Amino acid sequence: MRRTMRYSGMDGIKGLALIGVIWYHLSQRTLPGGFIGVEVFYTVSGFLLATSLLNEYRERGAIRVGRFYVRRLLRLWPALVVMVPTVACLGMIIDRDTLVGIAGRSMAALTFSTNWYEIATGGSYFASTSPQLLRHLWFVALMAQVIVVLPVLVALTERLVGERLRPLVPLALAVISVVLMGVLYTPGADPTMVYFNTGTHCFGILFGVFLAWLAAGQEGMPRFALAIAGHVMPWIATAALIAMGVIATRIEQDGAAFRGGLAIVALLTMLVIVGTMPRSSWMHGLLCWRPLVLLGRYSYGLYLWHWPLYLLMQCLLPGWRGDGIWLIWMLTLVASAAMTAVSWVCVERPLLRWSKAGRGSAGRDGTDCRSVAWFRIGVAAVVVIALYLGLAQAISVAPAKSSVQAMLEQNQAALDAEAQQREIDAKAAEEARHRAEELAKAREQAKAEILQTMDGHDITVVGDSVTVGSTPALQQALPGVVVDAKTSRFIQDVPQIVSQLKAQGQLRRFVVISANTNAAATQDSFEQIAAAAGEGHVLVIMTGYGDRSWIPVANQGAGDYVRAHPDSAVIADWSTAIGAHTEMLTSDGIHPITDGMALYADVVKNTIADWMAMEATAS
Repeated sequence: MRRTMRYSGMDGIKGLALIGVIWYHLSQRTLPGGFIGVEVFYTVSGFLLATSLLNEYRERGAIRVGRFYVRRLLRLWPALVVMVPTVACLGMIIDRDTLVGIAGRSMAALTFSTNWYEIATGGSYFASTSPQLLRHLWFVALMAQVIVVLPVLVALTERLVGERLRPLVPLALAVISVVLMGVLYTPGADPTMVYFNTGTHCFGILFGVFLAWLAAGQEGMPRFALAIAGHVMPWIATAALIAMGVIATRIEQDGAAFRGGLAIVALLTMLVIVGTMPRSSWMHGLLCWRPLVLLGRYSYGLYLWHWPLYLLMQCLLPGWRGDGIWLIWMLTLVASAAMTAVSWVCVERPLLRWSKAGRGSAGRDGTDCRSVAWFRIGVAAVVVIALYLGLAQAISVAPAKSSVQAMLEQNQAALDAEAQQREIDAKAAEEARHRAEELAKAREQAKAEILQTMDGHDITVVGDSVTVGSTPALQQALPGVVVDAKTSRFIQDVPQIVSQLKAQGQLRRFVVISANTNAAATQDSFEQIAAAAGEGHVLVIMTGYGDRSWIPVANQGAGDYVRAHPDSAVIADWSTAIGAHTEMLTSDGIHPITDGMALYADVVKNTIADWMAMEATAS
């Protein structure tokens, strides 16, 4: 009775921890730090497990490690054996997105290795694109892994370390674990690796083990010291409980949690445990409130069932995720309680009774417990086999990716393709720009060389009065040029003049047409000129300049023709050149003065030189 009297408040503490964890899972926004309930569970579990091992060692002088493992396995594994295939079958019926990775996760869950499986496969506890039914089982896996080494740790410490130093062994290991979590945590990165890692997250259990050693040593304390502690510790425990409540509403998954915050919660849990030890403590009475005790007593089953059922409820009732989310919460809690009860009554309790019967226990009425247990176990076995057949079917139909992940990957692939195409286009544009620059340099160099030796032996100019006035400048800039110009010449006269020059052998390769001043010209006008010139000639069409209404029309016709025949015609833009230097015109605004005449000749010469440079660099 001694242990029951001393530690009967532990179920109440676990009940509070369970409330925090479930609240966090159902509504993280309203209780962002509810995950600290895990540290409370770990600390209480470490305390109770170590207390049991210490009592056995001190009573028997040794720990029956095999028996300890069997008892722990019977406590942890049967509920898992039922829960895993059940939720997989429900997922197959309700939403197969929940089955992504179910094969590996099921195996990891049943072998108590979920935490390392998720670390190895890059899973995240805090962020995921698909509903993971078994994600929460990292907690059970980490606990089971520590349980494996705990009896060895207790036995070796009791045997090899002095009585006063024994509590320091788990304390030192806990401190190392806390430091490792803080050092390995990277701000801004996913903290799953340090949160799931057994080495960096076993400190809660070890703090509980440390407290168990301290409690075991209180037998030698003076009675008055125990009495004082019995009155003071409940108040300290109350303050610790309030502090944990504040932390649960404030802390998040950041540096505050992983660099000391979770360790502080474990230390506060130790204070709460101590405050509930004396049976006369009012804190003991508070935490022995029947509803809290029931929650704590069945906390393991409720923890196993609530998360997958919550996910499945959301998939089953997607329309309730908004304003109706509280209905999903209620259904989740009711279903979790029901499944916990079914699992306990039909599987877990019969196995526990069978194990007791195996040690020679008998029923109260004399009935052979072994036969009753075997019958119930047989029925449960049939159900479990059926469930695992369903699990096999679920694994066979499980998608490789959730619909959300597939959609995200498809969209990401499209974005990547667009980005790659933009990169290709940018590279092509850069290469084209570079080639254009190189070509421009080559043409400038070729043009410079052409201008040095260029004359008019291959040029014929047919023009109006503007050409008449500029003839001396043309002959000076282009010695040997043929000029046929006349005042008041119209564009309509040019085809006949070109024909005559051709017949006289005076129509050279470059035919400069400068007749846009006196009449409107159209594309067809220049088509007739080209026809008169015949093949092998390049039309160099001078734009007109002046305030006459037909000049822009004539210039437009010239542009239309050149755009239609880019391989045999080019614009010599007299209009733009003289428009920037109107001071080089006479008072009529049309005919150039001496400087303007030189500019006119330069326009002709440079335009033809550009064409020749283009031909020279075309290869």
